[in-house]
Amino acid sequence: MKIVSHYLQGIADVGFFPSISLLIFFLFFIGMLWWVFRKSNKEFFTKMESYALDEDGVNPSSEAKE
Repeated sequence: MKIVSHYLQGIADVGFFPSISLLIFFLFFIGMLWWVFRKSNKEFFTKMESYALDEDGVNPSSEAKE
């Protein structure tokens, strides 16, 4: 690790990279929150909530309707 820290000390403005990483993570997190709480995703989540109970990709409740 000593070699890596010595190498990073030679880079100008190396303290800028953690700020960029934090900004990218924060924007990604906000984007994911926006995507999850959009009203247009209600149909998608309704469809996905029954996938865990499906057998062989067939939803038993959709079979009964047919």
